[in-house]
Amino acid sequence: MQNNVQECFKSMNIDEKRMLILASPIARTTDATEKDRIMITAEEFARECGIKTHSAYTQLELASKNLLKRNFSYNNERGKKVLSNWVIDCTYEDGGIAIRFPEIVLLMLKEFDKLNPYTKYKKDIVLSLKKDYSFDLYHLAKKHQAMGQFEMSLEHIKNELGLPKSYDKLCNLKDRVMKPSLNEITTNTDIELTYENVKKGRSVVGFKFIVKEKPKPKLIAPQRDQRTIDMFCNLSDAQINKYSTILSKLSELSDLSNFPDYPTFALWISGILRDPKSVREETTKRIFKALHSKTDFKP
Repeated sequence: MQNNVQECFKSMNIDEKRMLILASPIARTTDATEKDRIMITAEEFARECGIKTHSAYTQLELASKNLLKRNFSYNNERGKKVLSNWVIDCTYEDGGIAIRFPEIVLLMLKEFDKLNPYTKYKKDIVLSLKKDYSFDLYHLAKKHQAMGQFEMSLEHIKNELGLPKSYDKLCNLKDRVMKPSLNEITTNTDIELTYENVKKGRSVVGFKFIVKEKPKPKLIAPQRDQRTIDMFCNLSDAQINKYSTILSKLSELSDLSNFPDYPTFALWISGILRDPKSVREETTKRIFKALHSKTDFKP
């Protein structure tokens, strides 16, 4: 099923992919069913994707109409072929679009696993990619990151990205796909991605991609008196260390994490517990809601 799903992803435009990325954490944290509508507001879409608010609704509407037309197939537990739509229906509200997904799509949106690129990567990273083919090239690079490099023939690249015939010309492929996408990936994500020509004789037959992980920023915890009580939320440093560790491992906060491991994420949360105004209000509310509902903290 996932192979077929990923084939469908290749033909989706950037706004369709953005809608699925935004819908995924909502479906997961609310445990949505086919009866539930997942609301994506134009304001959220604009903010998360770095686009103008006045154009966000139009882009959402066009993307939802495209998704309504799409379908994919998979074999069920009895080995029978099943054809499924991506979307059941869309309700066009004043502030955004409310979508109902079939159960099989909801399953895909909720699941974390190594095969599913739309639930594996951090939301803020992939939503920063605006070129049509950047996300798919980023996914390919991440799959080969441990090796540091990988090669693909020109035909394989065209098939993998679902490129039209106009990109059969090498100059078009380089100027319209490779250069802008790799520059965007290097600028906006956690890796640096470059490429070199692979030649057979004098002809270019493919590309060699070089993947380098960017240096991670060092987070240094502020020096404080360990006995100090924080006046805002009445937490000592010992309590902050305890609760930030617990909160860093909650699945409902996983979309906030852009850090390599739990300890680094916990350090970031501890900064919010000390200074709630250090991040936007929406994030602060989520952190403190989780603190009150998921721990033994009593204000």
